[in-house]
Amino acid sequence: MKPNIAGLAAALALAVMLLTSCSSGQPVDLEAVEATLATKPETVAAGSPAELQATFTGLNVSDKASVTFDIRVNGKPKLVDAAYQGDGVFSGSFTFPEQGSYTVYIHLYADDIHLTKKKAVEVR
Repeated sequence: MKPNIAGLAAALALAVMLLTSCSSGQPVDLEAVEATLATKPETVAAGSPAELQATFTGLNVSDKASVTFDIRVNGKPKLVDAAYQGDGVFSGSFTFPEQGSYTVYIHLYADDIHLTKKKAVEVR
């Protein structure tokens, strides 16, 4: 049985097109991606809502990306979905129950990337 060269070439071309259309095209240096966490108000008060604002640099993110704040309260995760604000900024609201230091994990999901950045928030 003789292989069909034209058929193999067409299948290979189709496979290459599918693979390139599914990727973002630009390799991402995950070590270069930074996340900053800001709060509004700047001084967070226990029992009052605070806006958490994550800003990402080193990676182009769009409204197709998603961010979740994972706030640890008494060792248990409280998840807050963030909304895209533009220019690599995502925000969400959370009310910290009491004074103290809280660990916040910022989860970024963009294309086939999942990054997690750990930050701290002091609540008065």
